[in-house]
Amino acid sequence: MDSLNGTSTTNDTNETTHDRALENPLLNLTPEGFVHGLLAFIALAMLLGLPGNILVVLVHRRMKTPTATDWVVFYLAVCDICSLIVSGPSMILSISKLWNLFMPSSMCSFHFMILHACFIASTSLIAVSAVIRRSVMITNREPMSASTSKLFGAFMIFCSIGLGSPSIVLNKNTPSGFCYYDRQKAKLQTIVYGVYLLITLISNAITCGCYLNIIPKICNATRVTPTGMGNVNDAFVRTRRAAIKATICLALVSVVFLFSTVVPLVVTTILIVSNHNVGVSMNTLIFVLSRLYFMNNFANPLIYLLINRRFRHRVRMMFKRSRINTVITINAH
Repeated sequence: MDSLNGTSTTNDTNETTHDRALENPLLNLTPEGFVHGLLAFIALAMLLGLPGNILVVLVHRRMKTPTATDWVVFYLAVCDICSLIVSGPSMILSISKLWNLFMPSSMCSFHFMILHACFIASTSLIAVSAVIRRSVMITNREPMSASTSKLFGAFMIFCSIGLGSPSIVLNKNTPSGFCYYDRQKAKLQTIVYGVYLLITLISNAITCGCYLNIIPKICNATRVTPTGMGNVNDAFVRTRRAAIKATICLALVSVVFLFSTVVPLVVTTILIVSNHNVGVSMNTLIFVLSRLYFMNNFANPLIYLLINRRFRHRVRMMFKRSRINTVITINAH
């Protein structure tokens, strides 16, 4: 057996091969059709998610009196835009085997920092939205003012960036060029992911508790119908129905986030904590689960459009005003 300075070159070769298999198991060990399907999925997420979330932001900017819920929806859209702009191209470059050709290690750290920061901010904001909707359904008013919600949301995003900053030292390019976590800091990685998992569990416990608490209120409210007499009670019922639809809309956003992001994170964290040197099959599972969050990035605007009548009306009015302004500009020239 050949050796150099007392170290087996055969073992080094096997170790390098094993490392590469763990770095990119999806690319090395799965059918090309599956890889192409994942690329198409990420491209679709960007194609639907970026215009959809930008539309949410534009609609929010045109609101004269946004509510506390509106500010939460705005910040969720901002998180999704940042995630798609940074993580989408990074994933495509990685899966298409272009990342290791020219992308620096600093971009790998930045990618994971934004990814983790957006995730923490989103799960926290969804919990806040659940608390707000519970208060609306029980007391008929939001628990905080719009200005407080605006500042609180900005503060949560700032804190999330701080919580995502460990990725600067924990994630980097491997010697072969792949964007991966630094195995020499595996224990620190476990602690950081444990903190993320704790935040996730607490936030989702709050979210589930709030929505489960108001299910009876929603069921009872849906049985009440306007009398058609145009009195104050009819106006209250219509307002109540709008509140119910907004609550159901955000509840669906929470469900999508739970199954596309939270559940994969919990499973991935458990697999990583159980054994850092798990086999190729487990690494492939981790790789796939950790990419499902793109579903959450493009689903929210679609849910708003399908369920929220006020959002659809605001979108139509925005485009109508844009057409009118365009016609006025053309006629002026």
